[in-house]
Amino acid sequence: MSIDNLVELQEIDTKLKDLSDLLGDLPSKIDELDLQEQSTKDTLLSNKSRLKELEVEMHKREVDVDQVNGKVNKLKDQLFLVTNNKQYDALMLEIDHLKDQRSSFETESLEFLEEKETLTSSVTSMESELGDLTQDLSNRRVKLESAIADSAVEKKSLDRMRDNHLSGIDSNIISTYEKVKNHREGLGVVEISGGACGGCGAHVPPQVITEVRAKEGLHSCDVCGRFLYNNTKLIIN
Repeated sequence: MSIDNLVELQEIDTKLKDLSDLLGDLPSKIDELDLQEQSTKDTLLSNKSRLKELEVEMHKREVDVDQVNGKVNKLKDQLFLVTNNKQYDALMLEIDHLKDQRSSFETESLEFLEEKETLTSSVTSMESELGDLTQDLSNRRVKLESAIADSAVEKKSLDRMRDNHLSGIDSNIISTYEKVKNHREGLGVVEISGGACGGCGAHVPPQVITEVRAKEGLHSCDVCGRFLYNNTKLIIN
């Protein structure tokens, strides 16, 4: 098989890589922002749900405090009706117990209020952040779709050319080429340059250079494994 087929395949793959590089990190960045957006939405939903729970709990504590105050007032009225110290002490003990209970309810109410204020501030901030994030995502998607659209026709043509070239190359050679290309920054075929491998710079024996120039079989660099070719054109005076 002629090295020319591999050289042409490499040229096609290089163009495909260039098209992919044009998109840059947009696809991965969009995926990252998608996750961030969803996480922000989930957190917002959770915070808003907690705010509703806090409203319910705060209302319950208000009711509890009102009920305790009502009981305390009734017991205080009964103090004027007692006839002995034992009854008086019992009523005062119950009043003190109710006051402790009321204090606990009021403390919980304050804790709920503080949590509500913190969450409300957080929700406001996150809603603003989510708006900016959604807009950023929208802009990036437009850029990505535009870049994909611009390169779609060329990519389709290159993919078709690549398939045609693959059909004319031995599968074992393709396997080796793909393996080397994937491990060598997208280059599986390189030109001999000044008696050295154009990929890694390793020395290429003169005999190998002669055979490469004569296109006698396929040769690869002993160091990096890339296939070698010669692009020297004969100049006729």
